[in-house]
Amino acid sequence: MKTIYTLITSLLILSCASSRVDVMSNESLNQWIDAKQYSLEATTAMPMNTVAVSAVLNSNILGPGNSASQINLIGNSNFLRIKGDSIHASLPYFGERRMGGSYNSRETGITVNGLYKDYKIDTKKGMYVITFSARDTQGNENYDFILNISPSLHADYSVQSSQRSNIHYRGRIEKLDLENQE
Repeated sequence: MKTIYTLITSLLILSCASSRVDVMSNESLNQWIDAKQYSLEATTAMPMNTVAVSAVLNSNILGPGNSASQINLIGNSNFLRIKGDSIHASLPYFGERRMGGSYNSRETGITVNGLYKDYKIDTKKGMYVITFSARDTQGNENYDFILNISPSLHADYSVQSSQRSNIHYRGRIEKLDLENQE
């Protein structure tokens, strides 16, 4: 009886270990990443939890189902696109501005339209980890991006700013549609 139990436990452990999917198994994703032709759309925003952000966002200002720790972005137009050596991003921002900013600025979110720097691709735990830096469209703020992309096309990405608290997004990655860009 003990031998059967040991055999079944060993088989379960081996089957769980071998079921892990590696990012290299998704050939189309590999092509998008290698060609630097992909787009991300966030479905959820997760701002850094501070006392001020919690007080405002937990007041139900964003509607039911949203909280200070998770904000639903479905129906909210947003994107992060990598095209060759350029980044184009328009992401909503929820959090604290630590310094800077300008008067009468219409761009309250994270808006980038230009070249990125220090683009690096790594693979960790079966996922792509892509890091790079960029400046905002006005040239006042620096952003560091960290993208974690799984073989199932799920993307978790965070933005660290020189003037704002950090924010994290969750969404999907897809091939960049070069014909229907905004």
